[in-house]
Amino acid sequence: MAATARALSPTPQKPAALGVKPNAADKQLWLCAYFPDLTLTALHLDLGQAVASAMPYKGQTRLHTVSAPARQAGVESGMTPAAALALCPGVSIHNRDPFAERQVLQQLAEIALDFSPWVSLDQPDCLLLEIRSCLTLFGGIERLQDKLRTAWQTTRHRPLIAISPTPTASNLLARLSLETTITAPQALCSALGPLPIAALALDDRLLHRLLRTGIRQLTDLWRLPRDGLAKRYGAGLLQQLDRLAGQQTQILQAFHSPPCFQASREMPIELERIEHFFPAIEQLAGEFAAFLKTRDATTLGITLELQHHGRPATCLALDFRAGNRDPKHWCGLLSEKLERSPLPAPVLAIGLLSAAIVPFQPERFSLFHDHEKPDSNAEWQAVLDQLQARLGHKALKFPGTQADHRPERAMIDQPNWLTANPDLAPRPLWLLANPEPVRLNGLSLLSSAERIESGWWDDQPIRRDYHSAQDQRGRKLWVYRDLNARHQWFLHGLFG
Repeated sequence: MAATARALSPTPQKPAALGVKPNAADKQLWLCAYFPDLTLTALHLDLGQAVASAMPYKGQTRLHTVSAPARQAGVESGMTPAAALALCPGVSIHNRDPFAERQVLQQLAEIALDFSPWVSLDQPDCLLLEIRSCLTLFGGIERLQDKLRTAWQTTRHRPLIAISPTPTASNLLARLSLETTITAPQALCSALGPLPIAALALDDRLLHRLLRTGIRQLTDLWRLPRDGLAKRYGAGLLQQLDRLAGQQTQILQAFHSPPCFQASREMPIELERIEHFFPAIEQLAGEFAAFLKTRDATTLGITLELQHHGRPATCLALDFRAGNRDPKHWCGLLSEKLERSPLPAPVLAIGLLSAAIVPFQPERFSLFHDHEKPDSNAEWQAVLDQLQARLGHKALKFPGTQADHRPERAMIDQPNWLTANPDLAPRPLWLLANPEPVRLNGLSLLSSAERIESGWWDDQPIRRDYHSAQDQRGRKLWVYRDLNARHQWFLHGLFG
């Protein structure tokens, strides 16, 4: 019997910050992978055809990204769709989808984590990787680039790659389609000097002022005195130049792939009876529990896969109402599901996987061991999990409230349990579908009047005074006096 388990990342944590210190430029090497066609590939468009993506810009729709065949026909970014269709009638224009682009970029970042422990998504349409510590592992810069390109191109994405000691410089070079490698910090300024200042992220007014004074390249800026440059054009320009040269700290957020667990067992022979292969399920559950404990995590659901010969796998999914890492609880629920689910064929292999992994929240307890009642929420959630496993995930309903003061409209059924509102007056769990007339004879009022006056906006107004009452049989009732119906009394609900 063979077992395999993998973890795609450590325990979920807050994004870590990576600082580029001025005295550490020679210790870091940044690779920027810029994906110029990301907006098109995220829409699953054929780059061999004349296609383009568009987005609103200053009240008008403008083209954002254009494929190579469309550019050959004269279509350019920034054009209106009408102008693009006039130049290339066959161009297909689609709306840009930033959410799909972000998802694709995260998938590419997960691939990049196989090559570098530090991957950042701070810049749009590109990935930043710190690769200095990974060069020996992959045999140098060129082999690392080749492997990265091969891994990304299998997903139909073609990057432009630039490498330098600072992330800002690598990003600038990649966006200018300058696929170059600069390893020495001393050579950074001379390599960036011939670049036009229009490539910097400057506002149009500042860029125009610089061009009017005859400044065309970055080397022209670096030749000017720093004090005079900051005084005349602002400190922001100076800070941007310092980030390019690695003389100012830059904070990047590190990307972490969501954690995932997957383990499997192969059976020595085909097994039909549950008691024969269930010990393997218990072993997998124990491995998963150890996986969660070492990462201080818990799970919100697991999936059991039973492999058969020549048939689709049988999948049994468990969704927990709260984070759980008790293997006995999982096995109990899986055993009940297996007993009620006949197998279509004998079992050849068993797999257990979970991607719903969240940080573990310990139960609250008293520091001084006083006489507080123990927290039974975990046991209550376990009972609810068992009921849902037996009856179905949507079978359980819980009483809840919505934003309406009228009792018959305020109480609803919902799939999740919500805590009670402490500011709300006591409400009965059992409301009558239609209030019934009642006489005050034999009733004793237990509370003062709670006036509810609402519903005037939808032509169904109510004006009632509600009381808690007790009848001669000891039942606790919820009654009201209708101020719109000659002050008649009605029974509306019963307390448990």
